[in-house]
Amino acid sequence: MAVLGRKPARRIVAAVVLLAALFSLNAVRRGLNKNSRTSLTRDVGAQLVSKWTLENSNGRTRTNGRGNQAQSSNNFKSPEQACSAYYDALYAAEPSWWNDYRENTAPSSDVAHEYEAENLKLIFERIRLFEACQKGNALPAAQIADLDARMFPFIRPGTTATFTSGDLSKSYENGAVPVVSGAPQDSFKFSFDPETSFVDNWKRLCLKSTGSNSRGIVMSFPDVHVSLVIRLLKVLDYQGNQLPIQIIHKGDLALESQRKISQSLPASQKLWFVNVKPMLDERFAMDFHSYRNKWLAAIFSTFQEIVFVDADVVPILPLQSYFTFEEYTSSGALFFKDRSFAHKFDFPYCVPELQSLQATPFEAKYFDHPRAIDKQLMVSMKPTPEHNIIQSLFVGHQRHHMDSGLFVLNKSKHMYALLAGIFLNLAPKLSRCTHGDKESLWLAFLLTNHEYRFHSIPASALGKPDESNEVCSIQVGHTNPDGSLLWFNGGFKFCKFSDGIDYDWNAYKKDELHDRFSSIEVARDFYESMISIEKAVVPDVSVNPWGGGFTDLCIGYTYCAKTSPGAGVTFTFSAEEQASFKEIGKIWMDATEESVPYFSS
Repeated sequence: MAVLGRKPARRIVAAVVLLAALFSLNAVRRGLNKNSRTSLTRDVGAQLVSKWTLENSNGRTRTNGRGNQAQSSNNFKSPEQACSAYYDALYAAEPSWWNDYRENTAPSSDVAHEYEAENLKLIFERIRLFEACQKGNALPAAQIADLDARMFPFIRPGTTATFTSGDLSKSYENGAVPVVSGAPQDSFKFSFDPETSFVDNWKRLCLKSTGSNSRGIVMSFPDVHVSLVIRLLKVLDYQGNQLPIQIIHKGDLALESQRKISQSLPASQKLWFVNVKPMLDERFAMDFHSYRNKWLAAIFSTFQEIVFVDADVVPILPLQSYFTFEEYTSSGALFFKDRSFAHKFDFPYCVPELQSLQATPFEAKYFDHPRAIDKQLMVSMKPTPEHNIIQSLFVGHQRHHMDSGLFVLNKSKHMYALLAGIFLNLAPKLSRCTHGDKESLWLAFLLTNHEYRFHSIPASALGKPDESNEVCSIQVGHTNPDGSLLWFNGGFKFCKFSDGIDYDWNAYKKDELHDRFSSIEVARDFYESMISIEKAVVPDVSVNPWGGGFTDLCIGYTYCAKTSPGAGVTFTFSAEEQASFKEIGKIWMDATEESVPYFSS
């Protein structure tokens, strides 16, 4: 019998340990799926504070749910003691606890709101404490894999995505990961370390795959938006983009769609298709659909710093420039404002439930976690854009604040905020409070005490104003304080939907259309034409609220903005700027003959 060398023997032992850990985690996951079990317990932190006070006065000790003597001090000397006591109490209170955003055993609708709020409160406390304990190396290594499985049950432990090159010639799966950083090797085999968290494992994978300067563009979209992606890629090529691109999907992007993108991909653009389906727990995979796939794109992309862009975004400023913005360099998270609609929350429970997710007294006492919302609601002599938005949402109950068509993140700083956002956006009741994913993103940062910044200038309407200085368009523009255009969404056409006129011709504004155009085909040509960007109008909504919307043109996607003396700002673009817009617009318009239907999307 041949004798194995030390390295092969060690590798075999490591493989056995990893397989055993994964088998154990899968057993835990199966056990946590029992219908008879709930994750809802009383506030563990509050229980601890109360019990410690009583036990200290009586001089008693306790035993935790794992048979160990639990901490019995109300004044911890280290984070390790506080973390150990918290998780000891959590396991003792509910040995089968886990974070399930869908869980709801309430018998009535009214009670359901209260149940979900309490459940999410516990989940957010656990996430904040897990991050704090992890960063402080205050958790036993042997416990981390089990905690990971309970904290983020939608992630399958120890798995990686399937990577396919942009030309569809190479594919890597089952732990094989491509190197896209320019290193000599083509790929490497990645194994998860069961004694470190998913977040730390993923950071290690990103570093090895994309290098220390790990920056890239990330996208996620349905098949119906492929033509928009082709147009965007042509614009990126024109701008000399050198950032690698990852298109994230969960097996729901058709191979034909990938072929279309591959065939039209400019040679200068380095692109990968990343199928993250292997990384998702099958019980939760179907919860990620439509805009919710953005969470998968942001989390599972292998860049540490990302610019996420929607398919219909048109960048005027090259995307790599956003990494130099002061808002980003100071915080690691740059967001942009949406149109300032006067639209309040549809449900009375939205604001109270969000406020209930702030740091608990236990966190404040032992981890110095602030109650971020309460802090921002205090009067400030120098209010920031973030302060104003928080005031608008939690005092004014306004629900529209962020345009998530483009955002910039340093994931090495903010992965836990992204993971927390999934619980906000997928919780059945709370998800009804916001439109899509956009508010959940910045709220997750706020509620996990992660730093973020909003670009200071509100969104604008782009186009050619009428005699009343009003601009109506589907495009949402984003400008610098000096009036220069950064980016916009909605594409370059008057209406991005190919069947928009088929609906509008006999809808709310049919009389206007029939008076203006001699036939539906003439109107169709107008709908398909390229817009002229002469001005950006940022209204003062307290004087001139946004108009248009539901009953307006392009199936209700057209919105109107105007200014009046002393109210609002109009930026007029120079002849050189307009010529540049037209050049980018021509590239965008000529990129493909395919279009986007609305009623099949």
